[in-house]
Amino acid sequence: MKKFSKKLNVQLIAETFKSFGIDHIVLSPGSRNGALATHFSHHPDFKTYSIVDERSAGFVGLGMAQQLKKPVVLCCTSGSAVVNYYPAVTEAFYQNVPLIILSADRPEHLVDNFDGQTIRQKNALDLHCYHSTQLTEDESTQSLTENLGLIKKAVRNSIQNSGPVHINMPFSEPLYEFQETIDIQFEEFKIPDLAKENDEIDDEKLIQKWNASQKKLVLVGMQFPDEKLNEWIKKLADDDSVVILTETTSNLHSPRFFNKIDSVIFSLKDEILEHLKPEILLTVGQNVISKKVKSFLRNHQPQEHWHLDEFWQPDTYQCLTEKIQINSIEFLEEFVPKIIQQKSQYFNDWNSIRKEKEIHQNEFAENQTFSDFKAMEKLVETYPENAQIHYSNSAVIRYAQLFSHSDKNSIFCNRGTSGIDGCTSTAAGAAIVNDIQTVLVTGDISFFYDSNGLWNPYIPHSFRIILLNNGGGNIFKIIPGPENSGVVETVFETRHHLSAEHLAEMFGFEYKKVENLDQLEDVLEDFYAISEKPKLLEIKTSEIDNAKIQRDYFNFI
Repeated sequence: MKKFSKKLNVQLIAETFKSFGIDHIVLSPGSRNGALATHFSHHPDFKTYSIVDERSAGFVGLGMAQQLKKPVVLCCTSGSAVVNYYPAVTEAFYQNVPLIILSADRPEHLVDNFDGQTIRQKNALDLHCYHSTQLTEDESTQSLTENLGLIKKAVRNSIQNSGPVHINMPFSEPLYEFQETIDIQFEEFKIPDLAKENDEIDDEKLIQKWNASQKKLVLVGMQFPDEKLNEWIKKLADDDSVVILTETTSNLHSPRFFNKIDSVIFSLKDEILEHLKPEILLTVGQNVISKKVKSFLRNHQPQEHWHLDEFWQPDTYQCLTEKIQINSIEFLEEFVPKIIQQKSQYFNDWNSIRKEKEIHQNEFAENQTFSDFKAMEKLVETYPENAQIHYSNSAVIRYAQLFSHSDKNSIFCNRGTSGIDGCTSTAAGAAIVNDIQTVLVTGDISFFYDSNGLWNPYIPHSFRIILLNNGGGNIFKIIPGPENSGVVETVFETRHHLSAEHLAEMFGFEYKKVENLDQLEDVLEDFYAISEKPKLLEIKTSEIDNAKIQRDYFNFI
């Protein structure tokens, strides 16, 4: 028997979500949201997922919305539950992933009166949401009409800005009154045009400057895989006065692109960097991982910096001159056909350095034995075709930056806020909805920190986790500073002897451990094969000085 909530506001919000095509609801168990949870679970037009840990649930929803490219609803009870979503909300905000946080609340008059599980929920996520609102409990026609307007405005903001919004819903008892029918239904619900209005761009002025320049550098940050964008950037690159710098998370591929930025510029002297600096810097998209390229462009500033992105216009390099706030493909479709290719040595100057550094990297890699560096090299070479790869933050994504990835693999990493807190959960959420093999490559601190990301029954059997366990937060031996603290191992690195074996057993994963390169090569083919359970491969490198090997790498190249 279907059990729909008798509360009209619950019916109202569900039917509004349905009308906008929003159908994925991540629920975290609680009593105050019981009417919402029950109603969504019985409603035939919604897919519901129960994730106990709200912090993990937030990132699971993020991974889903990232793949679906439409809002996913996170629904929780009152109190600390809603603020446990905050890490995922901040990541969604800076990564432009649409989430709708739907928090149940105590009646407003109980706030700050020491009623159980009651905090100041209204606007609690406001600093990192594109819209926050609170509905009224009243069920009069006027109040329902007003609530409908508030819900629609929140949903529109999430879609137009491709980001998080927060809807807070107070509930008075009784909470668990149900019926077999839905009283509020929309026979015809006209969704307004949700296209984001773009700024008018004077591309003629930009074209004149572009065509007059002999040195143009295009730096592409984090991007969702997009074949059209890849083709337009390739056309930009077909010009010797243009150099394209990409990263692993740019999801762009061409022999003309420079895809390993750090290995190219790391050891270059200031006079060479000054020669390589562009006249025009065009940055596209979002966060750039490489601190070295940020330092290069801040210390050797171009005459012009244009940033092209639909949502953000950050002055990352402290020299921003043009804000091109429009969809990247729409802009390039108009811009690229007007380009006049220039005779220039700019590409060749960069490319000669790249070729030299490539020789050095190959020589270095050939002489390395088992380590995080060598394991990552082997992993990148052997990813299954068309698998989606998720990297955790910290050392893992930095190792990934050192190797060329296949254009058959799409790459994701939570670089909005660059935290380790939800990497496993995000990959799990993506795997649940994307229908392809999803591989998470993670470090040990990130993995153990977010182990609740495995605490849900929806993870597909094709999901794979590769755990690089070097026994601590090795990143703090790589980045400058912590090694001078005197407490790098006890405070920063937090050395440990933990293994993932028991977690794998508890959460129903097949488990393998390898401790040398031969073992790794032997297990990889079978590791990706079809199975009746998801799999976890632990690569143990804790007895190896991985930080020294990475420092040696950069000294060598």
